[in-house]
Amino acid sequence: MLLFSSILNSSISLGGNLTMVDLPGITRVPVHGQPENIYDQIKDIIMEYIRPEERIILNVLSSTVDFTTCESIRMSQSVDKTGLRTLAVVTKADKSPEGLLEKVTADDVNIGLGYVCVRNRIGDESYEEARIEEERLFESHPMLSKIDKSIVGVPVLAQRLVQVQGMIISKTLSEIVKKITEKLTYKLT
Repeated sequence: MLLFSSILNSSISLGGNLTMVDLPGITRVPVHGQPENIYDQIKDIIMEYIRPEERIILNVLSSTVDFTTCESIRMSQSVDKTGLRTLAVVTKADKSPEGLLEKVTADDVNIGLGYVCVRNRIGDESYEEARIEEERLFESHPMLSKIDKSIVGVPVLAQRLVQVQGMIISKTLSEIVKKITEKLTYKLT
């Protein structure tokens, strides 16, 4: 399956044991010769990746969409009922700032770990330039400056991911050790 191999090829290691996998967007209507069951195929792939309890689910949402209609949120809630491993990343904050404060502070959609708003890099900006512009945006924009600083910026996102990863490791480590021990015992007998 071409789609599946492209997902595997787009995973990136972030050092240590944290790997991010960019899953496909949800396609509902097949186009250009895609199979009629494209939605089911994509949904199955996404669920396969987000179901394991040791996975962090990053729900990447454009600031331009209505969060209450996002199917990805429904999918993550179906496998992470407590929300302890689901974090929403709101992109393009600079493109659609109107109403963003209300979206990330309203209790309409339970994201569990909440939201982090970011500004995407533009053009050939370096990472450093993008972070400077992002900080400037969230400090000076009339609407975006009202968003709590604890939920804005890529550095905040990185810090939150490390915290969530640590929590998940501490929660699942004993079970992982148990499974390894069982496999070793089985192999040695």
